[in-house]
Amino acid sequence: MDGLRRRWVESGGVRLRVVEQGAGPTVILVHGYPDNHSVWDGVAARLRDRFRVVRYDVRGHGSSGEPPNKDGYRMAALGDDLRAVANAVCPGEAVHLVGHDWGSIQGWAALDPDLVKSFTSISGPDLDQIGVWLRGWPRRPLRVGRQALHSWYLAAFQLPVIPELVWRLPRLRTTFRADYRDARNGIQLYRANLMKPPKDPKTITVPVQQIALTQDPYVTRSLLDAADPWCENLWRRELVAGHWAPRTHPDAVARLIADFVRHVDGEPAPRELARAKRPARTTRPGNAGRVTPGRRARRSATVPDLAGQLAVVTGAGSGIGRETALALADAGVEVLCVDIDLDSAEATARRANSVAYRLDVADGSATEKLAAHVNTEHGVPDLVMANAGIGVSGSFLDTSEEDWRRVLDVNLWGVIHTLRAFLPAMVDRREGGHVVITSSAAGYLPTPTLPAYSTTKAGVLMLAQCLAGELREAGIGVSAICPGFVHTNITATTRFAGVGPEEEQDRRRHAFAMYEKRGYGPEKVARAVVAAVGAGKLVVPVTPEARVGALGARFAPAATRAIGRWLGSLAAR
Repeated sequence: MDGLRRRWVESGGVRLRVVEQGAGPTVILVHGYPDNHSVWDGVAARLRDRFRVVRYDVRGHGSSGEPPNKDGYRMAALGDDLRAVANAVCPGEAVHLVGHDWGSIQGWAALDPDLVKSFTSISGPDLDQIGVWLRGWPRRPLRVGRQALHSWYLAAFQLPVIPELVWRLPRLRTTFRADYRDARNGIQLYRANLMKPPKDPKTITVPVQQIALTQDPYVTRSLLDAADPWCENLWRRELVAGHWAPRTHPDAVARLIADFVRHVDGEPAPRELARAKRPARTTRPGNAGRVTPGRRARRSATVPDLAGQLAVVTGAGSGIGRETALALADAGVEVLCVDIDLDSAEATARRANSVAYRLDVADGSATEKLAAHVNTEHGVPDLVMANAGIGVSGSFLDTSEEDWRRVLDVNLWGVIHTLRAFLPAMVDRREGGHVVITSSAAGYLPTPTLPAYSTTKAGVLMLAQCLAGELREAGIGVSAICPGFVHTNITATTRFAGVGPEEEQDRRRHAFAMYEKRGYGPEKVARAVVAAVGAGKLVVPVTPEARVGALGARFAPAATRAIGRWLGSLAAR
């Protein structure tokens, strides 16, 4: 048995095919164009263990009957169908409604609190809200023009006969996984509902979640803003997916639906949902019946809105890691402070009002266990900063195999372990995020006294650039931070190869004094990290010498190598 329960429901002279599965609160999934209820197969399979999932073929689609003419596809008839299905499967109770494409468009028109308890809209804005948004085109000409280009097919579907003929092409139906009957009949949805005079939108009191598909070729992000003035309780979550996300990313869609339904039913909102809450709408004085969204705080171009996010920072016990953790906490981020020195991590965590964990990033197994714990106890991070590192100075011939292994284990493998542990869940979540890798100007500015350290920093710099291409499709940004001379305690712990203990201490003191005299603190690097996350910048040289070195490495490599030799000679004194 497939666990499906099938029935027929009569509505306005049309028989609707209804499919049910699972048990619990009732969730009705309404498909769009040119689909039928099967577009929800993957989502329904993932929801059925917690909810009673109901799907039906919209009139004229799938196994449902079709009305005799175009008027039978008007919004009023579609709303009657939804009510008939809801009353048949859940009489006298409000249901949780989810709509995709035209399923969402008709859902907006049926948002009666007695019928619908919550509404999740996927790629299907309300037509009346769009009408108001379009009438305001003088205030937003570029956004309206961009949406018009994305909506070219609306005019094409008004043509007689031609769209039906085009849908006869087998390759087109294969591309859209569409049955010809569904594609042909669904055109009437556009013809019956798009050429009518617009009405003033109604105020929506039902809790609404909009899932903004970042790769949708038909609905732009700006168009979703049309809902803001008309919804008393609105959440908007971004999902890195295309238009047919219910089919291509059922895990993510099911999770977003379940989060919202459980929250409306009384459970605490997950972090991602809580920060997706839109500002409360407010009435605009002197404009009866018109409303505007609550005013948002203005964002700085260099200070992104990170409030409510979760970040993991390795090497957070001191230096750049500590200052970045504090800067993120000041921006409203929940920061998990990770360091091999638990006391130092806890000191940072106390200042950031957060939690500390001990971790040696060179231990891949331990890093995997920590990531699993974080995902379970705190949720999937939005930002991961692979920052933990150590210093090794000395010529290539003076640097022992043990020194090489240790610096590779921490500076290179530590970054690899961190990202391999945390990235899979970030990618699977499909809600974007950001990765920060602490490289160094030494990664592109060669000096004879830092072959081991520079090799690791060049390696993670290249890793960041490779990851940027791979993670782009998942909406995850990458930034490689490349500081120059920054006054941190790394100079006090740097291993100086080829010298005895006393001379090593002398060199540490000399390096500390030189960096202290330089006067560039880690808090400035932290500000650059936060700005890079907001701007989505990939390679970020920090300090003047790092920026000059980056330009030199690109346009004058021979001169840059000469400067590196000179800097190496200064450090060796």
